[in-house]
Amino acid sequence: MNGADHAGGAATTADTACDCKVGRVADRYGLDDLDRELRTRWIGEGHEKHSLRKLEGYLGRRVLESALFDAGVDTLQGEVENLYDLLSGEDTSEGVRVEARKRLERDGVDVDRVEGDFVSHQSIHTHLRECLDVNHDPGEGATVERGSSTVYALRNRTETVTAGTLERLRDNGKLALDGFDVYVDVRVACEECGRFHEIGTLFEAGGCDCQRG
Repeated sequence: MNGADHAGGAATTADTACDCKVGRVADRYGLDDLDRELRTRWIGEGHEKHSLRKLEGYLGRRVLESALFDAGVDTLQGEVENLYDLLSGEDTSEGVRVEARKRLERDGVDVDRVEGDFVSHQSIHTHLRECLDVNHDPGEGATVERGSSTVYALRNRTETVTAGTLERLRDNGKLALDGFDVYVDVRVACEECGRFHEIGTLFEAGGCDCQRG
């Protein structure tokens, strides 16, 4: 077992002072550093950015690791991750899952309790936003190039969906329409000066003239 990742015991956590499920689980398993780890992993501070589902897996493995530690079970590198995947993985067969549970029960782990303490990504999100007041910073790494790619992809998707809908209605005799083209025009109105901008022009110009001085 990787001792660096285990806070040990059932001591009260220093980081967590809330009573949501994440806070209760952190307290129960002695995960003193959990708030800090969730926070830094979510915003990518000192770690690769974690999605909420990746954080769900991270916390689940920490819970299982702590339960194994408290049961006096020594584990090999990668064994906790494998056991967690067997318990929670969508692709795990029922037979394999049962064998994993039996193995843990033989080792003295209360599997029902451990599985009940696995926390959903929704609960983690609530904990981050409401208990820790952490907002995922959308500005980090944001560029005009990425923003324009996102908008253009959505515009193209809108054109495709609209064209497909019109074709189905026409083919079913619900719409009188022969050949056609679909154009989606995205325009932005500046509230400061009232000027309208085509989205591509706005990106290229770097903003509205009245704002750029």
